[in-house]
Amino acid sequence: MKILAAGLATRFTDLGRVGHQHIGYTQSGALDTNSHSFANAILGVPKTQPTIEILLGGFKAIATESLVIAITGAHSNIQIDGKAQPLNQAFVLNKGQTLEIKQPSTGARNYIASLNPFSTKPFLNSVCAVAREKTGGINSDGKSLQPGDVISYDSDSYDSDSYGAENLKDIQVAKNSLIEINRFKASLLETPISDEYIIKVVLAYQHALFDHKMKARFFHQQFTVSQETSAMGMRLRGDSIGHVSVKLYSEGIANGAVQITPEGLPIIMLAERQTIGGYPKLGSIISNDLPLLGQCRPGSIIRFEETDLFTARQLYLLSKSRLDRFSRQQAKWGA
Repeated sequence: MKILAAGLATRFTDLGRVGHQHIGYTQSGALDTNSHSFANAILGVPKTQPTIEILLGGFKAIATESLVIAITGAHSNIQIDGKAQPLNQAFVLNKGQTLEIKQPSTGARNYIASLNPFSTKPFLNSVCAVAREKTGGINSDGKSLQPGDVISYDSDSYDSDSYGAENLKDIQVAKNSLIEINRFKASLLETPISDEYIIKVVLAYQHALFDHKMKARFFHQQFTVSQETSAMGMRLRGDSIGHVSVKLYSEGIANGAVQITPEGLPIIMLAERQTIGGYPKLGSIISNDLPLLGQCRPGSIIRFEETDLFTARQLYLLSKSRLDRFSRQQAKWGA
């Protein structure tokens, strides 16, 4: 696949460079891990297989060989040679055809999964491209994909030329037939895309630093995603909840941690966050709701809802079970 246009940011991603914060590397990974995993599940391949993450559309590429792909995530206009294609289904991109993903009407990120794996160069067990660390990416320099880059495929995967167009079409039909049979289950796996989100928060061990009035302001107002938002973190606009004057030592910081700035406004730490932080932390976003933040764009509205660890774990285990079951069913077809 040769990249013709890459939009704001198009990069390889996976589930992240986990377990290396203690030596200074950020976790990174897909901002919407749910859409990443769902794209792979549609094709019946492991959720750890790399995908291409596209921010706010503007993506265009021509196929250098035929392949079966699936695209999930933001509500975007997807076209092959000008013909519309569906989200959340497998389809064939034949050699010489042009794939285009336009700016989404709702949501922020799309994910392209391929039946035959992209040929990538892992660093610390991840292919994620992180610019400031110069890790991952097609040239192992942390850069996003650029026009002119050519993405190849794992030589150990099937030979698309010997498979032929009819065989690829059979794979597409079989995968989509299974999706239709399991449509209700499949619909539960899609990241719900909206302009407004209710995000569940578990209070952190530092929550006692915030009095009940500050917590009430946090949980009873709506915040707006600001322009100062990236894969590192999301700054929110709204009414100040108040200032905590206690000075804290910097410490390791989790994905989804909700820090409160001296101005009394939240910053939610995301996949490419710094490894340590010193602002007081009111709580942490539950893992099931982090993908929703990956689909937020500037102007999206967020309200917070308090929950507990037991509920958060129940929701996580339920969604994991649904995804694993669906992926196994899709993998039953011998592609």
